[in-house]
Amino acid sequence: MPDTMTLSTVDRAPDDFALALAAEPGVHDPTVIAALAAVARHRLIPRAYQPLGSLRPTTCWRLLDGDEDQAAHRALVYSMDQVVVQLADQPTAGHTVGGTYTGRPAAQSSGAGLLALALQDLRIEAGDRFLELGACTGYLSAAAARLTGRQVTGVEADRDLVRQATGRLQGIGADVRLLARDALRGVPDGTWDKIAASFAVPAIPDGWLRRLVPGGRLRTTISTGAPGWHATALVERDGSGSLSGMLTAELWGHVPARGAGWLPVPERPATGGATRTAALAPPSHTERGFWVAVGHLLPGVRRFWDPAADGEEMVVLVGADGSRAHIAPNGATVTEWGPRPLWRLAEDVHQRWSTAGRPSAYQFELTGQVQRVIGGTGLQWGLTWP
Repeated sequence: MPDTMTLSTVDRAPDDFALALAAEPGVHDPTVIAALAAVARHRLIPRAYQPLGSLRPTTCWRLLDGDEDQAAHRALVYSMDQVVVQLADQPTAGHTVGGTYTGRPAAQSSGAGLLALALQDLRIEAGDRFLELGACTGYLSAAAARLTGRQVTGVEADRDLVRQATGRLQGIGADVRLLARDALRGVPDGTWDKIAASFAVPAIPDGWLRRLVPGGRLRTTISTGAPGWHATALVERDGSGSLSGMLTAELWGHVPARGAGWLPVPERPATGGATRTAALAPPSHTERGFWVAVGHLLPGVRRFWDPAADGEEMVVLVGADGSRAHIAPNGATVTEWGPRPLWRLAEDVHQRWSTAGRPSAYQFELTGQVQRVIGGTGLQWGLTWP
């Protein structure tokens, strides 16, 4: 039997969640906070995988059940982190509560701060026709239903998730219709005032844009597959039918579409690379506008911190073509391998980014089938499907 303190913690979880959500960077709309806090997230996510160890992202998890360990389960599902509900290529039904498992997430309910920002940016109003793509547990859709005051629609590719989530949504009285279909192959018939995509794409599918009404808004994460280089596309259709928007480098972003995954990290080359003094010390991760530009202008490249790479602070760029660069945090040395001198190319991007005014938000032009991001003179790129 849990003690009084544990029971108090369990009962207080939704209220503590609302307070924590209000403190998240950029979250400010009390109606959005109230809508997310009013949804019984623990009932939509009765089982979840708790990350183990201090390294992030992790591949080691413990399966929690809300009936078996209420305190730990509530702390997890009402945290500000994403909540993992499925591991890749592993049937959750076959896992034992309390057991530990290794794998990468295949399905997750996104972090609460990210969901709040999505609802804020969309400016949802009563009566709006709302569509969520990649609905997973239906948590965001349930909050949107409270804001619109009408039934909303969610699309999820995993049929088992749809079946489970449909019953749980009905159980909490959420007016959400879930459909089992791949959102990348098209969205439900009809037109929509607000569309939220809860997974990242390299470019916005034309089928999504065609369903957006004049005055409507669409929000999605644009990703090159490089973790941490998130950008949010917020697109609006004006009264004449024209589309325009902004692409903003963000702290948070949704994960890539199911099956897409992150760019891989190839093994370190066995032979020595070319070493020089860097012209540029690695900018802080808070210089998000620069890192987003690197991700798009140096395709197939990602960054990570490798404790085994000549020191704990070493910054590493890797490319899918085998190119690699290790850069000391103060820029004293950079060692490069492979066909592309990655850090020299990144230094060039930094010069272009600086000349353009060091933008963290970019104009997003959508004309016909062309999607172009413009940061200023000499700094622009197109978005395409790989």
